[in-house]
Amino acid sequence: MSDTDQQPSAESTSEQPETPARSYPRTFGALIGSMIFLLVLVVPIVLVVQWRGNLEREVSGANQTYKADWADAVRSAQVADLEVIYPRELPSGWYANTEPTYQGGEEPAWTMSFVKGETSYVGLELSVRSAQAIAQKNVDTQAREGDEVSIKTDVADTWTEWSDADGDTGYSADVGEQTLMVWGPKDGDVRDYLTRLTTEPLK
Repeated sequence: MSDTDQQPSAESTSEQPETPARSYPRTFGALIGSMIFLLVLVVPIVLVVQWRGNLEREVSGANQTYKADWADAVRSAQVADLEVIYPRELPSGWYANTEPTYQGGEEPAWTMSFVKGETSYVGLELSVRSAQAIAQKNVDTQAREGDEVSIKTDVADTWTEWSDADGDTGYSADVGEQTLMVWGPKDGDVRDYLTRLTTEPLK
């Protein structure tokens, strides 16, 4: 045999066996572990997003101005044959911030409340209580009775003034066997409401 036949070829000596890629066993336990990891990672994110959404809705709801349907409350009271007094229309920019209420019992009372902006408001109460009691409750505990004034309205022409040290004012009048009082922080607003009062059926 010749030396040429005995010498291995360069091609055969350079070939190396391929090393198979390392594979990891896919077990049920490993799958469960991966799922737990994802839950631990994702759940806090979902909770934070939901919390922010709830917070935004709460803030948005808090910024919304609640406007009560005072006209519907008046109609319901009149259908029930309750004696109520209300403004035939509201001045521009005013709205009812609470539902009008009627309290029955031994001391029936009809109350309404209107606001404009953050500082202007007007309250109204028609009840069997005395004017002094209503003034002390709604104007000030130390409300002072003033002079009688003539203000022609659909429900009364003679009114008694009430005031406190801070300038809040109120006007009371006898309406049948009941006392009507309208009050607020500005005398002009209160007088404006007096001229708008009526007992006519609201259509």
